[in-house]
Amino acid sequence: MKKFTALRTTATLLCMLICAFAMLFASEYGITLADGQVRAEEQQTEGEEAVSPRLFATLSLTIGGGDGKVYARAKNDFTLFMSTVAVVVELYYSDTYASDYTQMTLAAVNSTADLDMGTTITAEASTGGAEGYWLGRMRYKENNDDWKIEDTGVIRCSATGEFLGYS
Repeated sequence: MKKFTALRTTATLLCMLICAFAMLFASEYGITLADGQVRAEEQQTEGEEAVSPRLFATLSLTIGGGDGKVYARAKNDFTLFMSTVAVVVELYYSDTYASDYTQMTLAAVNSTADLDMGTTITAEASTGGAEGYWLGRMRYKENNDDWKIEDTGVIRCSATGEFLGYS
């Protein structure tokens, strides 16, 4: 009897989960409207590309180096539902310690209009044969949301690009 109750409880919870996802998909894509009309906020004007809403995306930013170079790399680790993630990766450099990117020189920048899940984008620069301070910065925008900003913090690298520590 206990096995049957546990099985029935599991089946009920699974059905509830399936129904919740079905309602989410239906509401996100305007399927629930009986007359076949699309909700006003989902209508698109001529020339606009339809973009499906996402629940969330997880991006990561790393900094590293070697072989006389330093890089900042952004990765789209996970995206729930398809949509657009615009990303700009910037790499800043300074001969002397600076606590903020505005006090540093932009050494490299790379951008993409849509960073798909599992892919990366990298901004890379030569050390110029000198030890220095580096900072990676990422700006990203999901669909039409506001821009979000993350940075790696300032690190010190050798002339070969080897990590010497956080500053």
